[in-house]
Amino acid sequence: SSSKEDVTSFSAFSILSFCRTHHLYQLFGQPQWLTIKGHSHFVKRVREVLETKGCQFKLGCEVQSVLPVDNGTAMVCGDGFQETYNGCIMAVDAPTALKLLGNQATFEETRVLGAFQYATSDIFLHQDSTLMPQNKSAWSALNFLNSSKNNAFLTYWLNALQNIGKTSEPFFVTVNPDHTPKNTLLKWSTGHAIPSVAASKASLELGQIQGKRGIWFCGYDFNQDELKAGMDAAHGILGKHSSVPPSPKNMSPSLPKNMSPSFMETTARLFVTKFFQQYISMGCVIFLEEGGRIFTFKGNMEKCPLKTVLKVHNPQFYWRIMKEADIGLADAYIHGDFSFLDENEGLLNLFRILVANKENSAASGSAKRRTWWSPALLTASISSAKYFVKHLLRQNTITQARRNISRHYDLSNELFSLYLGKMMQYSSGVFRTGEEHLDVAQRRKISSLIEKTRIEKWHEVLDIGCGWGSLAIETVKRTGCKYTGITLSEQQLKYAQEKVKEAGLEDNIKILLCDYRQLPKEHQFDRIISVEMVEHVGEEYIEEFYRCCDQLLKEDGLFVLQFISIPEELSKEIQQTAGFLKEYIFPGGTLLSLDRNLSAMAAATRFSVEHVENIGMSYYHTLRWWRKLFLKNTSKVLALGFDEKFMRTWEYYFDYCAAGFKTGTLIDYQVVFSRAGNFGTLGDPYKGFPSAYSFMDD
Repeated sequence: SSSKEDVTSFSAFSILSFCRTHHLYQLFGQPQWLTIKGHSHFVKRVREVLETKGCQFKLGCEVQSVLPVDNGTAMVCGDGFQETYNGCIMAVDAPTALKLLGNQATFEETRVLGAFQYATSDIFLHQDSTLMPQNKSAWSALNFLNSSKNNAFLTYWLNALQNIGKTSEPFFVTVNPDHTPKNTLLKWSTGHAIPSVAASKASLELGQIQGKRGIWFCGYDFNQDELKAGMDAAHGILGKHSSVPPSPKNMSPSLPKNMSPSFMETTARLFVTKFFQQYISMGCVIFLEEGGRIFTFKGNMEKCPLKTVLKVHNPQFYWRIMKEADIGLADAYIHGDFSFLDENEGLLNLFRILVANKENSAASGSAKRRTWWSPALLTASISSAKYFVKHLLRQNTITQARRNISRHYDLSNELFSLYLGKMMQYSSGVFRTGEEHLDVAQRRKISSLIEKTRIEKWHEVLDIGCGWGSLAIETVKRTGCKYTGITLSEQQLKYAQEKVKEAGLEDNIKILLCDYRQLPKEHQFDRIISVEMVEHVGEEYIEEFYRCCDQLLKEDGLFVLQFISIPEELSKEIQQTAGFLKEYIFPGGTLLSLDRNLSAMAAATRFSVEHVENIGMSYYHTLRWWRKLFLKNTSKVLALGFDEKFMRTWEYYFDYCAAGFKTGTLIDYQVVFSRAGNFGTLGDPYKGFPSAYSFMDD
């Protein structure tokens, strides 16, 4: 819009401010500019929302003048209609504002607004590629060329700048070309403010006339941050404190203080973004930094249509990931270094995308099987080895097992009651639909376990890892059997004993603080149940666990085991790597494949498998319920003495596991074991076992 000579007289402050607001100071990558989805259609949605709140819109009403009056501001329209308002926001350019005020403009308004000078530009929408660089590889979103009049003109390449859909034809917008472009589709004219020194000074003096006589100015090209100016005007109308007008100090090109990375953090950002660029072959992951910079990692959206946007609040995010890989990602979330645009499913979708890409890498042969010294990020090798050694030191000896259990299950009975539901079941429910309530699904799970165990009144039942006692109480209420539950958690012991006493079942139920290895083998049980306890046994003791169960079960007994498992192809990797669950949630815990469990059973017992059922998808819904209830009770969790880091740790835990079950990386089995020839219990002819999903709502 200006000649080369005129440009040299522009205000340096205005030019630097423009470069800052358009993210032109970054040394690497491209400027990140955002376009609202749906373009200007968002205005319609805003209008609809405002109208529901009582706002009135008058369209097609050309304002002829704005007249300050004693009780407010009068608007005079072209048809002579006049209406008075308490205040007025003039969201127009300076010359138009002065024209509307006419001779009612004050000296200060005339002085400040009159400093803004405008130049008219002719703008063309066209398809003439001769106004672009001759070398097409040099085309960019914004392109400038010299005209025959020694002036520069600007051409926007809309295909790159706007999401206008798939088209083989280029579309351009050129400002002030030296000739009319070929294939012109539309022409119009508009004014642009000239960034003179006088205009720059006037922009800093707008505060002197804002709100005077009930009029606020936040018009086009006042050298303002438009959003900030609009907010200031709105606050002024509402009588709230308005922020200080921009000054050279706070308009200086800089990142938010917490997003000013150190050299090491900058290096980490380069490393981590390169890794994600190579790793993400399906789905879409976006890093949105507080400073405005955006990194997009997009793969095949047909194979994985998921998308998640991470809001990065601190460059420590990159450093933690580079240093500790997957544990570093967890650590960054726990410390609040990043959050998600979608607060409900953003974290869950990130895990699902990472799992999908891991499986894709494995299927393509591009990923070697990792051992503990070669994590996904080689920079995390030392950290990975450290965590692996810590895990080795937590092996579940009789003494260490109690410590490991206490670290998790003795946190607080009140805490667990806030998200486990009325049944206090810390294992998967059985959902028929995703809309069912958690308590309904847990009652169905309890029913399935009781039926699969085939408990009669004269039976004596052992529950290894009895939790808070609800399974014991429900089983005895329905069958009248004798029941012994063992746990290593003192908090669970106390809670379960109190509930048994409240139910008046002390003659039928005993709850003991005892390791399964310490039970006297001379006393045998008719039935054994263990629900998601074997995950705490450990690889080193899995044969001993099955051996103890074999010794404790009568010859014609049944053993029902519900446990979380992993696919066999992931088994070795899981055993040889540290991970979030081992470090933050379940110290000493280990997930084993179905094959590993069955091989341990075959090596240590005479058991045979009578029934297997996968209820893993129900665990996804269970975890989503736990997360929902946990976050709903945030204030109560904090009142118990837990902090925000604990909240984020638990939220991460719920979504981490939910993604595993949603993608099939985690599985939950119900297995019934017996011994060969057990016709008295199994029936002759053989009586099959019901599906967990066959039970009606209790």
